[in-house]
Amino acid sequence: MNGTLDLQRSRRAAALACALLAASLSGTACSRDEEPAAPPATQAPAPATPSEAPPPPPPAAEESAKAPEAMPKSAPAEAPAQDPAELAEALNALRSADAEERADAVLDIEPEGVGLRTLVDTLGDPDPEVRMAVISQLEDSEAPEAVGGLVRALSDSDPEVVLEAIDALEFVGDENVAGDLRRLSDHPNQEVREAAEDALEYLQED
Repeated sequence: MNGTLDLQRSRRAAALACALLAASLSGTACSRDEEPAAPPATQAPAPATPSEAPPPPPPAAEESAKAPEAMPKSAPAEAPAQDPAELAEALNALRSADAEERADAVLDIEPEGVGLRTLVDTLGDPDPEVRMAVISQLEDSEAPEAVGGLVRALSDSDPEVVLEAIDALEFVGDENVAGDLRRLSDHPNQEVREAAEDALEYLQED
C-alpha cells in the first residue's frame, strides 16, 4: 500500500515538474506517464552573411587614360607679304632724281618677291649711297638671289660699297662666297684687302 502511494506521489511530482517546465518553454503539457522532456536545443546562430565581393580594380592607367594621338604639327606661318600700296609707293620713289629720296625708298622695300628683284637691280644706281642702302637690305635675306646681289657688289667701283658688301657677306655667313672674297686679295684698296681676309677667317672658323 505504501509502495503504491509512493509511486503515485512520484508520478504527480514528475507531472507537476513537467507541466511547469513545459509552460516556461513551449507551453506543451507532459503525459503523466512520460518523463519530462528535455529542453529544446538552442538554435544554432545563422551563418554570417558573407560580405559583398569587393568591386573590381579600376582599369590600368594605360587602358583608362590613353594618351591622345599626337596632333600633326602645322607648318610655320609665312611672314605676310609687304603691303602692295606701300611697295608701289617705294617703287615710284626709286624714279626720283634725288639720291637721298631713292635711298630712303630702298629702305622701305622688303627683300622678298618683287621687292627682292628690285633691290638687286638697284645695285646699278649711279649713287653709292643708294647702293649701300641696297646692301643693308639684302643682308637681311637668306635667299640665294640676295646673296648673289651681295657678291655682285664686291665688284663695285666704290671701295665703300665693296666694304659694305664684305661686311654683309660675313654677316650672312655663307661659306660658298669664300672664292669671291679671295679674289679681293689683289684689290687696289688696302682696307678692302684686309676686310676680305678677315671675313674669310671668320667664315672658315665657323
